[in-house]
Amino acid sequence: MSIENKELTVLKSQVSQLENQANAVIIATPKENALAIDLKAKLKEIGQTIKARKEEITKPLNAALKSARELFAPIEEQYEIAENIVGRKLLDYKQKVEAEARAMEAKIAARVEKGTMKIETAERKIEQIPTMQKTIKTSFGSVQFRKIKKVRITDLNLIPDQYWVIDEVKLRKDVLAGIVVPGAIMFEEEIV
Repeated sequence: MSIENKELTVLKSQVSQLENQANAVIIATPKENALAIDLKAKLKEIGQTIKARKEEITKPLNAALKSARELFAPIEEQYEIAENIVGRKLLDYKQKVEAEARAMEAKIAARVEKGTMKIETAERKIEQIPTMQKTIKTSFGSVQFRKIKKVRITDLNLIPDQYWVIDEVKLRKDVLAGIVVPGAIMFEEEIV
């Protein structure tokens, strides 16, 4: 058994004993109240021990994670910029091809309406108009064009109340500072 596992086993048994004592606590007299206060202090002490031991392990890991993120951030940013540029250019080309196809279809439809082209000929010509596929495969990989639905707010004043989220941090700060906010009150709650 490694040192870490032995330490955890000791901490686990201490916490289990304290949990059993907590379950058994009955406070009906001043002496029992004093014993419960002692138990609370022991629990707080073991909690600090657990936190300290955990942070001995997690702080270096968090520092390494932060360092790795900082190391790769500029490269990832360049990558995203390059990917966005190519993606935008691919979409621009696709939209250009689709616009040209729609224009050709409109010309053919106009000729059919004029009577200078038969419907069968128009259908055949429309089928021959080059269009972009949704997925294009190359020797390096593939690109897939998709349409996703998004939402843009056009007028904040027209959005119903049910969609607004309250900034609880700011609300708490203001109410605790004595500012009267309709719909919110300050109250006290006892904790141990």
